[in-house]
Amino acid sequence: MNVVRPLRMLTGGIVLGLVVGAVGTTAAEAKPSKPGGVTGLAAQVTPGDLTYGVAATWNPVAKATSYRVAITRAGTTLASKTVTTPTWTPVLATTPGTVSLSVRAVIRHQPGKASTISVPLPDVTAPTGIYSSTWDNNTGIATLTQDSLTDDSPTSQVTRMVAWGDGTAAVAWTTGTTLKHTYPLTAARYVPTVTLNDAADNGIVVAVPAVVINDAETPTGTFTAGPASAWAGLTRVRVTQTALADNWSPADKITRSVDWGDGATTPWTSGTTLTHVYRTGGTFTPAVTATDEAGNAAILESSAVVVNVDSVAPVVKLLLPKRHRHSVRAWKTLHGTATDTAGTGVKRVRLRVVEKRGGHWYGYRPATNSWVKAASKAKAFARGRGFSLTTNPRHRWAATLSRLTKGTLVYRVSAIDRVGNTSKLVTHTARLTAR
Repeated sequence: MNVVRPLRMLTGGIVLGLVVGAVGTTAAEAKPSKPGGVTGLAAQVTPGDLTYGVAATWNPVAKATSYRVAITRAGTTLASKTVTTPTWTPVLATTPGTVSLSVRAVIRHQPGKASTISVPLPDVTAPTGIYSSTWDNNTGIATLTQDSLTDDSPTSQVTRMVAWGDGTAAVAWTTGTTLKHTYPLTAARYVPTVTLNDAADNGIVVAVPAVVINDAETPTGTFTAGPASAWAGLTRVRVTQTALADNWSPADKITRSVDWGDGATTPWTSGTTLTHVYRTGGTFTPAVTATDEAGNAAILESSAVVVNVDSVAPVVKLLLPKRHRHSVRAWKTLHGTATDTAGTGVKRVRLRVVEKRGGHWYGYRPATNSWVKAASKAKAFARGRGFSLTTNPRHRWAATLSRLTKGTLVYRVSAIDRVGNTSKLVTHTARLTAR
């Protein structure tokens, strides 16, 4: 119970009331009232690529600390979450149909009654299909084959209409995965199409590979290869199409592949150029196989390419100071040359630097311009990091060292050319005894 006792201040007659003995909380504080259902629940659906964005909103509930929201279909939860504001925007990866959206208001862990609405997910995606065609030049009978049919609703509800491309009326394709049609025996090209419509009337027209009756001519074309002289393992040899034609098939319907002459064959799927890097030396003449829609193939040679092999490593030389060879100042910048005049050229110069100071070795790290301490020369080379340098038009390279001091300087240099040949490792030691 609550007891009210008078409290008198020591200095006078002012009396204050103090409530004591309130143990625990009141019944209302211990168990908050259960919230009712939310009002104004609504959802806006935005269809995507095989997904649906759902923007759910509802009116706030007084004193609600959170809301438990979920979207279900036939007892399966598609999305759920606990939110603190009266909005929720999940993305559902599901098929068209109707789902249930439910919301419960929560006041201090006390959930209220669920409010639920049905949300239709519209079907806005057209079916897709892949078709192939074959024919008999002796009878003119063509066979259309359905290789695949997909939709986000049951494919049994998809209707198919075929236009044969010869001026005859379109026909319904009601059963099976093949359909036949007879064309005239005179030489001609026909492009059938299949119109697909699903139950929601989403439609698409699919082009079928052409039927080319009694075509015996091969494609024609001209191609060039270059550069005429190339390096094995480096140069991208380019085959360029300068002309391509056929009596029936458009140029973009003629398939191409390139036999590079070194055992490699590459499909040529787009564009008017294709590249290849030869790995061995010799003279090669790339040949293009061009095949029209009737299966007539022609082998069309391009120009010859001479491929050279670079098997010679670069040569590294050091340019040492001519004066004050024992001073620190003379060695703050290291110089040298790297040449590969008979080959593909120098790609990189590699340089590692260490120094012994007193009884300790230090390895140099160019990225931080710092020296790291090590127990030996070998460990200093391992702990340090290398310079990666390029050469100027006079084949020279240079590297600057920060915080160099007196001691025994040791550095190692090598160069690598553009096809991976590496020079001999050149090492130099300098004893620095003066500033």
